[in-house]
Amino acid sequence: MSLPAKAAPIAIDAADLAEELARHAPDLQLDLVGAAALPADLPHGARFTRWLEDDRHGGLDYLARDPDARLDPTRANPWARTLLVFGQRYTDGWPEGDADPSATGRPEPDAPWTARVARYARGRDYHDVLLGAMKTLLGRLAGRWPGLVAYPATDTGPYLEREWAWLAGLGFLGRNTCLIHEALGSGLFLGAAPTNLVVAGLPAPGVPATEPLYHVRGRVRHAPAEAVTSRCGSCTACLDACPTGALDLARGLDAARCLSTWTIEWRGRAPDDRRGDQGGVLFGCDICQAVCPWNRRAAARAAGDDAPPPVPDAYADDPARGELSLADLIALDADGFRARFRRTPLWRAHPEGLRRNALVVAANTGRGDLVEGIAAAAASDDADTAAVARWALARLGRDEAP
Repeated sequence: MSLPAKAAPIAIDAADLAEELARHAPDLQLDLVGAAALPADLPHGARFTRWLEDDRHGGLDYLARDPDARLDPTRANPWARTLLVFGQRYTDGWPEGDADPSATGRPEPDAPWTARVARYARGRDYHDVLLGAMKTLLGRLAGRWPGLVAYPATDTGPYLEREWAWLAGLGFLGRNTCLIHEALGSGLFLGAAPTNLVVAGLPAPGVPATEPLYHVRGRVRHAPAEAVTSRCGSCTACLDACPTGALDLARGLDAARCLSTWTIEWRGRAPDDRRGDQGGVLFGCDICQAVCPWNRRAAARAAGDDAPPPVPDAYADDPARGELSLADLIALDADGFRARFRRTPLWRAHPEGLRRNALVVAANTGRGDLVEGIAAAAASDDADTAAVARWALARLGRDEAP
C-alpha cells in the first residue's frame, strides 16, 4: 500500500532529534522523551494477551477491544515509522513515612479528603496538560521538519504506553505494573505519538533503548532489562502492601481486586463484602507506589538537587476543592460536581461514584457525626447509592436515620 503524500517518511538522525528535544522539552515541562522504531513486535506482547485471556482486566472491556492495535500502533497508522513516547512527572516520588490515606490505605479519620485521593488526581486533568505540551512540542518539531505527521494521545490511542515507554528507554517495568525511572520514580504520566519520522541511530525495532533521547534526570547506567520486573530484584514491597492482594508475582495485576478499579472505573461499586478493604481511600490508590524503594529514593534525590519540580500550577492540590469536606461529598449533587470537578481526573467517577466512595470512607473511618447525611443518602433514588449508604449505617452501628 502506498503512503499518503502527507505522511511520506522523513529521514532524520537521532542526534538531531535529541538536540531539538533538549531545546524545547524543558520549557514545556516534559521530563522524558524517547523514540521506538516502527513497526516492531513488543517483546512482552504475549504477556498482555495472556492477561486478557485470564480475565484479569476487571471487566474493563475497552482494554480488550482490538488488543492488536495496542500492541502495534501501525495497525491504525500504517504510515508510522517511529513512536515518540513522552513522560511528565506529577510528583517527585513518595517520601518515607508518607501518611496520606491514599498512600497507606489507613482510615486516618481527621485527614483532609484530598489526602484520600491518589496524587495524580489532585490537580488538573493530565489529558489536557500533557497532551497540550505534546502538541506544542510536535508543532515545534514540524517547524524543523516540515511534513511531520504525528497523532499524539494520552492513554486514548490506544497503545500500551508503559511497554512502549520501556522500549523507548524511559524506564523499566516494576512489579507494581508501573513504569519506573530510576531517578524520577513512577509518578509519571505517559503519552505517545506515532510519527512519519525515520530516525537513524535508534535501536533496531523491538530492541529496548538504554535511555531516552531527552531526560530531565538521567537513568542509572545499565544494560536494558528484557525480563519484566527484573530490576525489582527480590523486593516484593508492593505485593506485600496491597490491601486486596491485587498484585501477583507471575500474573501481574488483577484489576477486579484493585482499589483504583473499585473507586474509579467501577465508580464506587466495590464488592459488597470487600468495602471494608477500601479503608480511607476515596479515589485511586498510591499504596503500591508509596512503598516502592525506587520512589522513596526519588523523593530523597529530588530534595537534594536543582531539577525543576513537577508542573506546579497543574498537578498541585486545588485550594477551591480543598474547601469541601467529606460531608459535602456525601451530599454532592450533579451541579456541584460539575462546578468543582470538570476538567479534573475525578470527573471520571461521576457524582454518584464519588458520593458512594465518600460513604464508604465515612463508614470505614468511623464518622458517626455524618450519620444524618448518610441516612439522607440511604433515601436516594439511585439504588446503588442507597445500598452503600445502608451498608455504611450498619457499619457505624446505626440501622436507621436518627
